Amino acid sequence: MSAVAGSLGDSHRLTSRARKYANDVIFGAEWPLTPDHVDLDCLTFETSTRMKRKHGICITQGEDRCTVRLSERTYDRAGFEAIQETIRHELVHVYQHQTAGVEMGHGQSFKQWVEPLNLDGRCSQHYEVGVEDYSYTFHCPNCGFIGGRHRMCKTVRAGIDGELYCQQCDSVDVGVRDEHGVVLTDRNHNNSC
Repeated sequence: MSAVAGSLGDSHRLTSRARKYANDVIFGAEWPLTPDHVDLDCLTFETSTRMKRKHGICITQGEDRCTVRLSERTYDRAGFEAIQETIRHELVHVYQHQTAGVEMGHGQSFKQWVEPLNLDGRCSQHYEVGVEDYSYTFHCPNCGFIGGRHRMCKTVRAGIDGELYCQQCDSVDVGVRDEHGVVLTDRNHNNSC
């Protein structure tokens, strides 16, 4: 193999490195995925500088075409080894899309590849998630930072309305802050008639 298969969707340094690694997986002898399973010529690689909640994603396009988008954040925090596992994981989804009669997702057609490809399974935790990773954070006056959410949801609204309690110490004074540290909790809610 002289040329590297697959297209580059951007000029990020991680993108070309990821494409090369995917070629090593498919055309090399270390992993059981082969060109009979995955057609890399129908694959585009991209790096996302905005992806925060996922390490990677396989976006299906048309009959056999896919884009594998990888998180720059995962690379920066956990290194290329985490990206390698993510690439192998996403290549299974490419295989699923390119193979007739195989269901997409993390069901049996995915599970058959977990051990042979040395995958953790559906979702790997490559790095610790901290307060800076969330758009909305929960803070207990006794315990400090106790969790967060990436977007406005029922739990965030409950916290703003003063309806959350700390699961560690049972405090009912859990505060909610936005990504700028602004306190959103409505402490007057419980005192109104």
